[in-house]
Amino acid sequence: MRAPVRKAQRSERGVVIIWTAFFLLAMLGFVAIGIDVAKLMATRTQLQNTADAAALAGASAIDFKSGKLVQDAASVRAKMTAAQNKAFVNAPVSVTLLGGDISFPNTNQIKVTVRRSSASDGSMVTHVAQVLGLKTLDVSATAVAQVDTAGEPCEGLVPMAPITPPADWFKPDCATVYQLKADQGSSSSGNYQLLDFPQCSEGPCGEIQGGGAAAIRCQTRYGYSCCVKLGDEWVWTQPGNKVGPFRAGIQGRWDADTDRRENICFDEYQGNGNRVVRLPVIETFNVNGKKMVHIIAFSAFFLVKRPSTSDLWGQFVYDIVPGNGGPGKGTLFTIRLVQ
Repeated sequence: MRAPVRKAQRSERGVVIIWTAFFLLAMLGFVAIGIDVAKLMATRTQLQNTADAAALAGASAIDFKSGKLVQDAASVRAKMTAAQNKAFVNAPVSVTLLGGDISFPNTNQIKVTVRRSSASDGSMVTHVAQVLGLKTLDVSATAVAQVDTAGEPCEGLVPMAPITPPADWFKPDCATVYQLKADQGSSSSGNYQLLDFPQCSEGPCGEIQGGGAAAIRCQTRYGYSCCVKLGDEWVWTQPGNKVGPFRAGIQGRWDADTDRRENICFDEYQGNGNRVVRLPVIETFNVNGKKMVHIIAFSAFFLVKRPSTSDLWGQFVYDIVPGNGGPGKGTLFTIRLVQ
């Protein structure tokens, strides 16, 4: 009875080697396919990042008089930003946007499509899939960015509010210059347009809290580094004009700018942005002492001259700030991806 057993054992010799060979072949196939799949996923990610960056760059090209996108400038910015990014063809190659890759769904939106195809810089080159006759793959990504009126700016607000807006709102043009803050030596109401922002541990003024002189000086110079929402209510700073701290802060902004020419329009300005001041607009100044005030909008203005006192004169302009959009008036905008 032992002979049949030995025969069965002899008939199974080499089976393990065969199965091992099939297993290794299958594993090599999966690994090989994985190379192309990984490259495809990496290319998609590269293209999506490029599309997002290009769309956001294009959306920053707003007309500082109308608050609408300047389409020619937006296209140039989108193309320049895309060219600074790379995505796979065979190796990573800089991305080129064609004319049809940029469109404008409305006056405040830009849509960017980024491709790896024969119509652009070439399709993505495969490796193992070439054995199956699939030598290249077309890949694309799309992003849409939008400019919104700021409803929650999160960077750079100065702790003061301008004069009560006129009925037709502030006009952002060079022909109209507003006195934003009066150089008051005394005040019967006990307020001087200065705001006491909540505690914020971020930014260059993070260690300076409250509405005292040090906070006014620092936040005027560098801006408040936390978010402020439309509809929030803030407290006036404790009564006192704080002429010295406010003047020191605003003069520090001016002196740190690379364009210090006085009495020029914003259209002529070529500086680094320090003369553009962002601030909340409140509902009314009809308050006495340390009282709550209601924020109705956010705006930006351009300093037309270096203040020698604590008064402030400026031209209202459109500006872009990190944060979230919202309804209402104002000349401060945020940019976000909507697709």
